[in-house]
Amino acid sequence: MVLMLVGVLAACGGAEPPETDDTGVTGLRVGEALGGEETTGFRRADTPRVFEFPRDHGPHPGFRNEWWYVTGNLDGPEGERLGFHITFFRVGLAPELAGDARWHDSAWASPDIWMAHTAVVDQEAGYHASEERFVRDGAGLAGATQPVGRVWAEDWQLADLDQERWTLAFSVDDYRLQLELEPLRGPVLQGEAGLSQKGPEPGNASYYYSMPRIAVRGEVERGGRGNLAVTGQAWMDREWSTSALAEDQVGWDWFALQFDDGLDVMYYQLRQEDGEPHPLSKGRWMSADADDRLLEPDQVQLEPRRWATQPSGNRYPVEWAMRIEPPDGAAPRDFTVRAIRDEQEMDTVIRYWEGAVDILDADGEPMGRGFVELTGYDDE
Repeated sequence: MVLMLVGVLAACGGAEPPETDDTGVTGLRVGEALGGEETTGFRRADTPRVFEFPRDHGPHPGFRNEWWYVTGNLDGPEGERLGFHITFFRVGLAPELAGDARWHDSAWASPDIWMAHTAVVDQEAGYHASEERFVRDGAGLAGATQPVGRVWAEDWQLADLDQERWTLAFSVDDYRLQLELEPLRGPVLQGEAGLSQKGPEPGNASYYYSMPRIAVRGEVERGGRGNLAVTGQAWMDREWSTSALAEDQVGWDWFALQFDDGLDVMYYQLRQEDGEPHPLSKGRWMSADADDRLLEPDQVQLEPRRWATQPSGNRYPVEWAMRIEPPDGAAPRDFTVRAIRDEQEMDTVIRYWEGAVDILDADGEPMGRGFVELTGYDDE
């Protein structure tokens, strides 16, 4: 992945990504991006650490990969329904450069390069679009301030991370979003005290925390259709690592679910090459009025009920039956997770499905909302 991105950025910051052919190879696979490439010299997530906030909202030089990942569901005043996704990816070029802006005299020198993805789904308009940028951090085109403040890729930015309220601004096609984000609960450490082991080898892990419930308000400009005042809920995930996936893992199914009763659930099911869940799959049960608890794979049953083929030809599950046995001993929860639109695949170098979903009870009544990410389905 690093070699590919270096080639893309060789000419100038903000260059267009390489074209992909919808009838053939669709770009990098997630395993190639997060697998076992040369990592000598980079720091690794191999032991527990002490988290510090808001400092850890900022960058972590020395690790090869890092991302700021925000998803959300929005409502307009007349019942309009939208979803959004934005991710800023930092990729270290070489360990001796990481975190040292003095390594070269040129303002264009880049110890890191950045990839950013955005997407919007507008249910009323039957619309989904995604965009992608590759930007060097030289000359201030992209970056993340230290110790903490904002992360940006050109004019896409998540800012004021050291304040009680954050600001988020980005565009997708002719949609432009200006949002204010207010976290309603503090950071939740995933895995074992924030160390999220993905593979059996030491260091095949990430430092990982979530901000699972964030109030959102702001404005969405919808091209010629006028501006829309919106409110809703968002979720932010933060991870940094050097190598995350094991050789026999092809991708994951990630669920970020916000129930109407205040419960938040994160669950990622790592998929092996044979399609079976990996035993290191994990999640978090985050009650509104109790301590959060680890979810183990034997406590979660996940069954795809319906699949949909995307314009690229890739096929993904878009509806699931889910059963969770709460770690606090409460009665099991059975529910359905359903995409609000089948076609929500990201048209990016790394193809994946990133979609807004509804949570439905046994009678089909809504009981919450969320987002789902599906990776590694490009060879299904």
